[in-house]
This record gives sequence, structure tokens and C-alpha cells, in this order.
Amino acid sequence: MTQKNLEIKHLEHTLSLIKAEEKHIQDVLKNNQQVFKEASLANGDKENRVNAFSQESLWESYFARRDHEQQLLIQYHSQEALEKRANTLKVMEKNPYFARIDFTEEEEFTSLYIGIASLRNEKEDTFVVDWRSPIANLYYESELGPTFYESQKEKLYVNLILKRQFKIKDGKLLSLVDTSETIHDDFLLEILDENSSNQMKNIVATIQKAQNAIIRDTDSQVMMIEGIAGSGKTSALMQRIAYLLYTHREWLKPEQVLLFSPNHLFSEYIAEVLPSLGESQIPTKTFSTYFHELLPQFTIVKQVSQEEFLQGKKSATTSLKASLAILPYLTNYLEKITPVGPLFTNLKIKGETILAKEQIRRYYQETNHLLPLYQRIALLQTKLLKKIGGLKKDEQKKQWVKDAVEEKLQEIYSANPNLSDDNQNLGKLNQKIAKQIVNRHFKKIMRQIESYSYVAFNRQYLHFLSTLPTSLLEKFAISPKDFQGDLKQIKENFQQRQLSIADAPLFVLLRKSLAPFYPEKKARFIFIDEMQDVTPLEALVLKELHENGNFTFCGDLNQQIFGNPTLVTEVKTIFPDKKLSHYQLTTSYRSTGEIMDFAESFLLEKKSLAAPRNGQKPSVYFATDASLKEKLLKSLPEKKNIRRAILTKTIQDAKDVYELLKNDLDLQLIIEEDDYFKRSLVVMPAYLAKGLEFDEVIGVIDEKEFTTDADRLVLYTILTRGMHQLELFVKGNKLPFASKEQENLYEVK
Repeated sequence: MTQKNLEIKHLEHTLSLIKAEEKHIQDVLKNNQQVFKEASLANGDKENRVNAFSQESLWESYFARRDHEQQLLIQYHSQEALEKRANTLKVMEKNPYFARIDFTEEEEFTSLYIGIASLRNEKEDTFVVDWRSPIANLYYESELGPTFYESQKEKLYVNLILKRQFKIKDGKLLSLVDTSETIHDDFLLEILDENSSNQMKNIVATIQKAQNAIIRDTDSQVMMIEGIAGSGKTSALMQRIAYLLYTHREWLKPEQVLLFSPNHLFSEYIAEVLPSLGESQIPTKTFSTYFHELLPQFTIVKQVSQEEFLQGKKSATTSLKASLAILPYLTNYLEKITPVGPLFTNLKIKGETILAKEQIRRYYQETNHLLPLYQRIALLQTKLLKKIGGLKKDEQKKQWVKDAVEEKLQEIYSANPNLSDDNQNLGKLNQKIAKQIVNRHFKKIMRQIESYSYVAFNRQYLHFLSTLPTSLLEKFAISPKDFQGDLKQIKENFQQRQLSIADAPLFVLLRKSLAPFYPEKKARFIFIDEMQDVTPLEALVLKELHENGNFTFCGDLNQQIFGNPTLVTEVKTIFPDKKLSHYQLTTSYRSTGEIMDFAESFLLEKKSLAAPRNGQKPSVYFATDASLKEKLLKSLPEKKNIRRAILTKTIQDAKDVYELLKNDLDLQLIIEEDDYFKRSLVVMPAYLAKGLEFDEVIGVIDEKEFTTDADRLVLYTILTRGMHQLELFVKGNKLPFASKEQENLYEVK
């Protein structure tokens, strides 16, 4: 029997084990649902009600009820684990494993198959091992011969005899290959040549050595991953999340992992990766949603996202507010206002001032002057609550309250004529109603005190900015006129209950220093994609609010915005006490070598890059406004199972192309971050395509609109989204930034 036939037989047996486990789980789930339903109903029965006839029986019934609820909770979590396992088995049905390793350890022979999750047979023998297990690292890291793997920091020495790779699709073995390398080239190319989909693929079978080091690094507290477009940065990031959830599964829950993505489109694209690896979804946020959760009183607005992308730099004031250079001025400002206190606001009820801001300031100045500002504000809160307590008692004696109580009593006795009206009962009821009326009267002011809203945070932020010295503004090339314009815009935003994403990090740092600020801090592992767009101050906020967190940043510095303070240069300043590691990925697996060579030729700083596969040269079409539609339609025949994108420089350009083609093609216009992919052919501006990939990219640009260094990066982003085919339509007579060296990198059509 040939090796392939033996492997087919083994695959069939593996699939039968998966089917058997699936059936067993479904039977257990069905039974559990019935038991859970009956137990929930029983929880309301008399036998589980608290018996209050005696102190002893009360405690007995209380603990019985508590034990019952605990059992229900355990059953619920077991149910959840079984459902998760059922989902994993469903994925394994199609592709139960992708590799096999044979080795001897102390002369004992072992053969293991590696897949997205472990699988055992009826005798509890291991049939498939999880790709994240320590022993599976032999497949990713080791060559044939004497080697070792690490388990719980212990080195275990083995002799690796065989590394075999499989391509299995829908439960059928398509090919296998033996190799001494991590991934055999032909096997890798076969997978990379497949068409893309609306979701990012789970391709643990193609993890390379450099990616594996990133995925399995559990020592680094802060990790920086730099890589060129298509080098597997995001793939490594997602697989690192899955690996950490597996490695720390005893204590790490999915809700303790937080992933930042550049926009909703990207979040949709990566949404199915973790479920396809047998893991639960994790919280995924943009910085806008994150800051809105921290500051729910504001709508966070991204006012200049496209403009920043196109200009290649933020405005001068935005750059200042993104930089760590502003922090010493914030510290100095806070020290100056601590003795006198921050700006306060009058506490009013229906327009009448109950506690004037001058009085609140006097209360503040009576607090312990040795404490930091935010602690003094907390003590002030206690004092204000006591003061309001006294005012409430005084208010109960006022005639309007007595009149309201009398009116309410008449309503109660009219509805309940048999209600006792003896003096004792009437007195208690009178007091209770008066208290309720006064509490409602003071409800808003109580909320203000409890949320520290007696501190004028908005005015304080504007005041801080207004104190910044001219020397600092000059350092960032900010004119007094522009700065005053920015302050005016911030004030207008506050009036609309809005806060710019550029102001949000600095506002949070100020808010945190002025009064106690305890947002929910579940995240232990924080992952940030597209780090080239993350400002140092945004990273500092994450560090301040998740002080025990472990951080992984990744991005493509070729797409870095010019002129911005960069996270890469400031990371040691932000995380001085954390162990930092730096990884670089310089091989592109997304695009063909021809596409990458063409894209790289537009960059000022060119790198020597590798791409493992080849394809056809990019095509360039020169067109006029009149001929563009005809040429586009000719090159866009209908294709099935192919994801294509027409990418433009601006939103308006995307709209124009859509209007040009919408009556002739089934295509979708995407110009908002919250859009979903609904068509296989989309039109979108380049800034929304960052991090995404398509089988074919059709770039539509105007030669006259590509003139600056920032435009080079826009063009690079457009060109590097394509996996297999690239067509560039240029309105004009020549390529922007054309050079002699480029002439053999593309074909004119």
C-alpha cells in the first residue's frame, strides 16, 4: 500500500472519530438542556425558597439555594465549553490536520498529526495534537535529525525522523509532501495561490519560522512587529492571540484580550479567524469606540482621517496633541492648580444654585493639602454628599414638600380606604413620602456629585491648552492664529457633546488626574494592528489604564504617515519598565513578486524584499476622462469566486468611478468605516483598504494628483492590496514618479 493510501485510510479513521465525538456532544448537550430547564424551574419551587420560620431553617434553606445556583452555574459553563468544542469539531470535519511528525524520544517511536485542536480516540490515545502545544513546535522550528522542544521551560531532546505536510479540503486528501523545511515551497505556493474571501483565512499550516517566533513568544511584555505589506503581520497577530488563549487557558478568558483594529471593515475581515481556530471571539474595538467607552458623554469624531492619510501628516496642532512633548506641560499645569483646585461648576436644581462654585472651592481647600489633586477631589465628594444630606433634611421642612406630601396621601387613602390612619402609621407614611419627594428633587445633583461633574472638565481642558507657551507652539510650527482656531473648534465640539479623536487621549490623561477615574480594565493582553497610525499619546493612555497589560503592536512602516510623532521611536519612553522585543517580517506572502517589485519602486526608501511566488506583470492603462469608462469595462469581465477592488485616492474619486460604472456592473461603493462587504466587486478609497487584501486590484488614479512624498505612500497602499493581479488606470500620459528602472516592471496596455 502506498504512503498516500495509508494516509487516506488514517484520514478516514480520524474523520470517524470526529463524527463520533460530535454525536456524543450533541447527545450530552440535548440532555443538559433538559436538565438545565428542569433545574431552573426547580429553583423557583417551594423546596428552594428561603425558609424564614427559624434562624436555623433560614440558613439551611439559604445555603441549599446557594448550592443549587452554584450547580446551575457549573452546568452552564460546561454547556458553554461543549458548544465551543462542537464548533471546533465542525471546522476539523473539513480539515482535521495539516501535518505529521515522526520522532524518537529515548528510543521510543512516536507519530503525531498536527491540527487546529487536539483529538483523542476511545482509548484516550492522542490522534491529533493542537498546533499550539509545545511538541508541535518541532514542525515549525526544527529540521530533521537530533533536536529538542521546550515544555514548561524544560528542554526535551528527540530525533526528528519525518515532517510531512498535507493539503486536505472538505475531508479529502488532495496532496502530501515530505520535507526537512518548515513549509515546502510548492505546498506554500499552492495555498497562497488560492482565491481570497471576505474573511481572513486561518492558515496555521503556512506559519513560517519568523512568524512562529512571534506567535510563541511568552516572555515579551511589549512586542513590536514591523513588516511589509502582505508579510503575515495580522495573521501572526491573530495566531498569537489564539496561542496565548491556549497557553494561559487556566486563567485567561477571551474578554481579557483586547484587539484594536483600524476600522469596522477590517474587524469584519478578521472576525472568523479565532472561531476557525477553535477559540471564542474577543473584544475588538477601534480607538474611537474605545475612547467613547471611556468618555460616554462624548461622541468621538474622526474629523480628518482621509485628509491626514492623503496629506501624509497630521495638522500641526494635532501633532502636538499626539506627542509626548506635551506631557511635562500637563504635569506642571496640574501642580500649579492643585493648591487652589480645578475649575468648579455651580450645582443647581431647576436653575437655582444650591452650592456655588466658590463654596465648593472653599471645601476643596479644606482637604489635606499633602494629597494629590484627584484624592482631594474624592474627599471633596464625601463632603459635598454630607452637605447635600443636610440640605435634604432642611428641604423636607419646606411648605412645598408638605403640600406635595398631603396631595400624595390623599391619593393613597382614596385608592386604599381600609388603610390604617392612626397617628403612628400616618407619621411613618408621611416621612417616607417626604423623603421620596426630596430625593427626586435632588436626584440630578446627586448624580453630578457621584460622577464628579462639579469639576468643569471641559473648561479645564481648554484652559490647559491656553496656557501652553509660545515656545512649544513654535517648536511644532503652530501659528497663534491656527492655535486659537483649534481652541475655538474644541469649544464648538464641546457644545455639541463631541470630542475629536485627536483630543481624546490628552483629555483622558487630564480627566484621570483631576478626579478618580476607574474605567473597566479587564484586558490583560492588548493587540494593536496598523500601529503606524497609533500616536504615542494613545499608546500611553493604554499603558496608564492597563498597567499590568501585555502589549503587541504591529504595522507596516512603509505606510507610515510622514511628519507624525511615531510610536516606534517613543516605545521605550512609554514602557520603560517592560521587556521589549522587536520583530521584522520582510517577505510578502500576499502579493506576487511582480506586484511587490512594482509597488516598491514608488517608495523613496527601497528595501530588498522577497516574495515566494511569481505571476504576471502589473498592467498599466493610460486614459482620458472620455476613454476611462470604456477601458475599465473592457478589463472588468464578470468573474465568479474572485474578490476585486477598484481603489482610488479619495472618497470623491471613488464616488465618481462608481457613478461611471454602476449601470454596467454589479458593484458596491464603500466610503464609510461602518460599511459591510456585500459584493465581490467593490469601489473604495485607499485609506479604507489598509490591512485588507483582494484577488485583483484595479487602481484608478489621476497623474496630476500624485505629486508629494505622501502621495507615494497612498499609491503604495493601493498597489499592495492585490494578491494575484494588479491593473493601474492612469488619467494622463505617464506614471506618477516615473523612473527608468520601472520600465521593465509593468506592461502598458
